[in-house]
Parts: sequence; C-alpha cells; structure tokens
Amino acid sequence: MSTQSKNKETIPRKYSYTQRIGWIAVIGIVSYFIVSNVLPKENPFTVRVDDYVKWDTNAKVTLIEYLDFECEACRAYYPIVKEIANEFSGDLQVVARYFPLDGHKNSMTAARAVEAAARQGRFWEMHNILFETQSDWWEKSQSDQELFTAYAQTLGLNMEQYKKDIVSSETQKRINKNKKEAPWLWVNGTPSFFLNGQKIQNPKSLDEFRTLIRAEILKNPKISRGEKTHEHADYKVFINNKELSFSDNRYQSTTGKELNEAQHLHDNNGNNIHKHLTKNTIPNFFESLGILITADCIQLDNGEKYCSDTTNSLKFFVNNKARSKEDFMVYEFKDLDRILISYGSENKEEIQQQLNAVTDISCKYSDKCPERGKPPTENCAVWLGGDC
Repeated sequence: MSTQSKNKETIPRKYSYTQRIGWIAVIGIVSYFIVSNVLPKENPFTVRVDDYVKWDTNAKVTLIEYLDFECEACRAYYPIVKEIANEFSGDLQVVARYFPLDGHKNSMTAARAVEAAARQGRFWEMHNILFETQSDWWEKSQSDQELFTAYAQTLGLNMEQYKKDIVSSETQKRINKNKKEAPWLWVNGTPSFFLNGQKIQNPKSLDEFRTLIRAEILKNPKISRGEKTHEHADYKVFINNKELSFSDNRYQSTTGKELNEAQHLHDNNGNNIHKHLTKNTIPNFFESLGILITADCIQLDNGEKYCSDTTNSLKFFVNNKARSKEDFMVYEFKDLDRILISYGSENKEEIQQQLNAVTDISCKYSDKCPERGKPPTENCAVWLGGDC
C-alpha cells in the first residue's frame, strides 16, 4: 500500500455525506428565515401605505428620516426638519420612521407611545411633544411609561384604547418593521436621512439642508399630465360620520397659484372639483391638498391617519355606487360625478345620509344641464394660461 493510499485511509472524514446534506438544509432554512423576516418586503425608498407622511402632495421629492425619540441629535434636527417641511410643503413630502436605539432606556417606550397615539390619528402631535419635552425624560436609568401616558392625555386621546395599544403586539410589530429594515439600508445611527432614495450626510445647518432640497426639486419638477378638458364633480369626505370642510383658503386655488394645475378647488367652494387636464385621478387631487389616500388609509393634512381595521373601514362611492379600492385608486372622475369617501363603522342608513349630502353643484357649470340655464362664467385658474 502506498503512502498516499495509507493517508487517505487513515485521515477520517469530518462529516459524513448525510451530515453534509443536513448542514446544507439547515443553512438554507436559516437563510430563508433571515431574508423573509428581515429583508424589506416593500421598496423602502417609496412612501408606503402605513408610513407617516407630512405634506404629501404631488411632490416629486421625498425625505425619509429614521429617528429615535431619545436621540439628542434627532432633537437637534427636529426644528430643522419641521422648518423645511413647512417651507417646501408644495414640493416635498417628509416621512418619519422608527429606529429606537438599544442603548437608550426610553427609546422603545417612546416609540410605542407615538405608535399608540398614531392609531388614533395623532402621530405627528405625539412626535412633536416627545421631541419638545425630551430633556424631561431622556437618559433616565429606567423606562418612564407614566410620563408618556400624561402626554397622551394632553392630546385628548381615548386613554383606554391608548393603554391597550401601547402594549399590543401590533404596535411592536409596526415599530419592528422599520427597525429591522434599517440595517439593510446601512442605517446604524440616528438621525439617518434619505433624499429621493439616496442616503445623505447629515446637513450641518438649515441652509445646507435647504440647498440639498432645492437641488433635488430642480432635478425633479412636478409634471402636469393629460389633455385639456373642463369637467366638474361634487364630492364629500366623512371621517367617523363627521363631514370635512374644504372651503378654507389652504385648499383653494387662485390664478397663478394653483395647488394642482390639473384639478383643483376655487371661489371658496369646497364641494366641487374643477378638472382641466385628463389622466389625473381622485387620489392625485387630494394629494394636492396635502391629503394622502391609499387603498386602506386616509391621512389628513394635519397628520391624522385613519386606516381600515376590524371595526372601521375606508369606503369609496361614485354616483351612489360602491367602488372597489383598487378601482378607486386609479379612477379619473367624469363630468357631473358625485363622489363620497367615508371612513368609519357607519351602518347603511348613515352611509345613505352621507350619499345624500353630496351636492350636485357641478350641473350648473355644465352644458349637460340646460334646465339650470346657461353655465356661469368661472373665475378659475387654468393650465398654461387658458380660460374656462
């Protein structure tokens, strides 16, 4: 027997064939578990249904911040982010996501408090309170849940519901969704900012932040789409059976200062949409008012967010007929349409009352209603300087 043959016989195999197959299977299962549970299932650089968004408009520029409410640097950036959100409200949307750091005793408790408030449509209010009072609770040796409960009371929340939500697994799951995806985006500290999908170095001043935002806006101007038209639709929005009013000046367009060239409100009429360009959907219109409508959620311009759950639902109606959420998301209204968006747990009778509340003002602007007389001359803003 040769020395080579002898060596082959005397050196034992570390693992048998069966053991090797077993290890491959284990590695495969572990890899699948990691990827399926940690790797983001949605594009993290786009605004998602459950994101908390400020000033969601037709903006082409999105700023995403991963933050920790106990982080001093996040507190330092809080007034800066607030300032640019207001300054560029027509061109920029700001998204806040959770990334509580393990080294902070109150970071997760704070995140849970904000998420519990968010489930009652008060995310931004609690977000603001925690940053403005951070010096009262940060770096404590123990978590201070009672203090956060006191903040929730100042917002007038349903405290029974708040106390249930703050300890619920769904609240923790929502926070963990952001926290688990962050490392895949090379987020290892807070605050971390992404501007239109690109991670940026934290600006050293408000002016530096402004410069970055302005540059991105110039690269991504708002684009009007479709052909010229002139159509009208009546609409109503109800939240928990309470009608929202859109007659306030912040929702109205004037000549040269259109919130949306394609479709808008004017003349202090908050019940009637004027459409001047085709290929623009109802959600597009509400985005120009700072209101985000998705298939399951509606987020108002004050940050309050209402999402379908086991008790309440977001419902859509066109001309007294229910429309599927998938259809409504791409629906372009037609002349004389009557539209209802309703969130809550209303019964059939209450829904019918809401449907009856939708006006038919559009008819007086249309040649399709000769019995109403000649359509009046409109003092309206039209795309590219046309007229009504």
